[in-house]
Amino acid sequence: MHTRIENVPKLKTVPASIDARLYNIARLATIRFEAPLRVRLSGHKTIDVILTQNSWVCIDRAMYDLPALAWTHTSSEARQTLHTPIESELHYYHIHANISAYKILESLQATLEELLASTKSDRQGTVVKLPNRNL
Repeated sequence: MHTRIENVPKLKTVPASIDARLYNIARLATIRFEAPLRVRLSGHKTIDVILTQNSWVCIDRAMYDLPALAWTHTSSEARQTLHTPIESELHYYHIHANISAYKILESLQATLEELLASTKSDRQGTVVKLPNRNL
């Protein structure tokens, strides 16, 4: 999917930040269900989001899966906390995409929370001690 969005002309690219809670939920979903993960958004008739480890592409099924929005170049490698937003680039491929970007992220979060809640494991979790970094 990443190569496909590179072949579609962008109308605009802006810096954006992704809420930490949404990013953490999406990251967990891509780990648990394997990336790329295609999610059909509730409340949006023809909109899906394809999640990978470093990009989220919002596509329109009615337009032959053409991208409308894409969050790419997430800078999670330098991340040291779980509660801070993730910086990324937001690409607009559709003239009216800026109107729906916030609603799509809200719907994505609700859909992913529902998906993860419906597939909870019966296995007991364990606590893992992390190495102490001396800065």
